[in-house]
Amino acid sequence: SCHTIGAGKNVGPDLKDLGKRRPHEWSAKFITGPSAMIDGGDPTALTLLRENNGVKMPELGVTAAEAQALLKLIDDYSAQGKTLGTASISRPATPEDFRRGKLYFTGDLRFKSGAPACMSCHQAQGVGGWGGGWLGPDLTGATAKFGAGLSGVIENPAFPTMQGVFIKTPVSAEEAFQVAAYLKSVGSQPPAKRDVVFPVLGVVGLVGGMLLSGHLGRKRLKGVRKSLKPRA
Repeated sequence: SCHTIGAGKNVGPDLKDLGKRRPHEWSAKFITGPSAMIDGGDPTALTLLRENNGVKMPELGVTAAEAQALLKLIDDYSAQGKTLGTASISRPATPEDFRRGKLYFTGDLRFKSGAPACMSCHQAQGVGGWGGGWLGPDLTGATAKFGAGLSGVIENPAFPTMQGVFIKTPVSAEEAFQVAAYLKSVGSQPPAKRDVVFPVLGVVGLVGGMLLSGHLGRKRLKGVRKSLKPRA
């Protein structure tokens, strides 16, 4: 879902002729433990990380035998000129794409799979006065970080929290492309400001309610104590 063989770049690089670019030994080690190689400072792994805008290959639990079988598949497809997978949509975005992308982001238009709106966890400039969630990062500058691979990141997220949400309700390539188009359209704007009005009003209301309850409670208890006093 993140790579193709001969169909072009997706979230990760096209794997065609991978065996001609890197030794199988290195590739197998990276496939089975990408984080260890990145954290260990492997120069090639760090170069790949930079070339893919800091997006790490997730830990997939691939065994050594499975990695070798995968590398053979890549070699066979490359040698035969066969392709596997599809690259991200590369056509120019239209005003309709921008419009639908914003609607998907805010939830005014539902994803076909029933996936939650982006705004449930994220903010972005221009989504309106209600802002969005703060579980995930502000996505106003997502295009600057992920570049042309943004739609692939949305379609095939490599982040654990997003994987947990979207594994059963994936977004389509077209939907991801339209959300990415919307984010690109707001990318030059400053990040959304955290809306503090509603939290402040909530705190004020809570404190006011506690003070009022305390005041009424004291009056009630005073009346009870008064009626219990022995009469002369």
